[in-house]
Amino acid sequence: MEGGEGTVYFDLTKVGVSTLDAGNRIAELTGYEGKSIGYAGIKDAVALTAQRMSIRGAILNEVLMMNLPGMIIRNVHEAKGVIQIGQLQGNRFTLMLRTEHPLPEAWVEERMQYVKTRGIMNYFGVQRFGTPRFLAHEVGKAMLTHGAQAGIKTYMTMPSPFELPFFVARRARLLELWGDWKAMQDTIKDLPYTFRHEHDMLASLMKTGGEFRSAMEVVQQQAGMWVRAYASYAANELLSDAEAQQTELPDHLPQLLSPDPKALSVYKATLDRDGLRNPMQALKSYPYIRVGRNPTFIPRIHPDIHAYKCLPEGLAITFSLPKGAYATTMLIYLIDSVTGYPVPEWLDTKFIDTKEALGTGSLKEVKERLGVDIEGMMTRKNEDAEGGDE
Repeated sequence: MEGGEGTVYFDLTKVGVSTLDAGNRIAELTGYEGKSIGYAGIKDAVALTAQRMSIRGAILNEVLMMNLPGMIIRNVHEAKGVIQIGQLQGNRFTLMLRTEHPLPEAWVEERMQYVKTRGIMNYFGVQRFGTPRFLAHEVGKAMLTHGAQAGIKTYMTMPSPFELPFFVARRARLLELWGDWKAMQDTIKDLPYTFRHEHDMLASLMKTGGEFRSAMEVVQQQAGMWVRAYASYAANELLSDAEAQQTELPDHLPQLLSPDPKALSVYKATLDRDGLRNPMQALKSYPYIRVGRNPTFIPRIHPDIHAYKCLPEGLAITFSLPKGAYATTMLIYLIDSVTGYPVPEWLDTKFIDTKEALGTGSLKEVKERLGVDIEGMMTRKNEDAEGGDE
């Protein structure tokens, strides 16, 4: 397709679609190359999110006419430049925290003052470690300490206390059949989505006769997430120890996967325990994995709390965090949160317009236009959690 001369910018509101999938769908619809579609950060699929995006060389009217399931295009305009990964300044969150009983307002105010005064440790959030298993750091550790085969075997077969027995049993069977790639693939053939990365790696192993590096490269985006999860786990351990011992930390700390040689001394305890001498040297076995865009991180941050309100169903809150910080980290300083399944029996899932409750706007239009997509996303999420057929 022949494009324009400048860049078209737009705000994308979406639900049930990751940023990567949204970019791919826009490319398929418009015919523009995927590399011409820019965004500053990745937003989750299982959420209602909004972000600014750009298409280099696009035609304004074509973007205005885009109509994609689960997405709303707004504020379309032309300008110069492009949006690139890393340009993100931060994220604003509007959340409804549902609780079994109404929260005492005095207690909530005390927690808010604590966060405003002292800030919070900038822990990497649970989603960094791969829901629902929370084992991504174990896969990354295996990759860096023992190579691609160990990483693949860990990913495919390691059981998790957070995964449903239905899936744990399949992983146990994969371990029993380890090395018989065809039999392993047959074992999970009825689960093409939940075990999609396993299917991709097994297909590669069958094709190459057991070449593990090639199989890892097939899922290279996930492989990058696995090693970064290990680095995040090491950082969380460092922050946790510092908080428990009330140790002062510098304004910036190096990431574990960083060219900064100081990282080896900062994370020495973790590296010695795991038998990993030099993680950056180990990473050379995976040349398609790129790290180092953010070689340092801020260990303590101060969230900007815009508004909050106690409701009978729980706490409505909106706040902003700098890039690289997680909303789930903020929440652990406010309440004892529940992550994963089963859903508590007391949970009332009725729709609450959190923005309206906080006086910051309304979700009415979004609910009218994306209500079916929201319901579909939640249905798929619940089916996956219950181990239903794919």
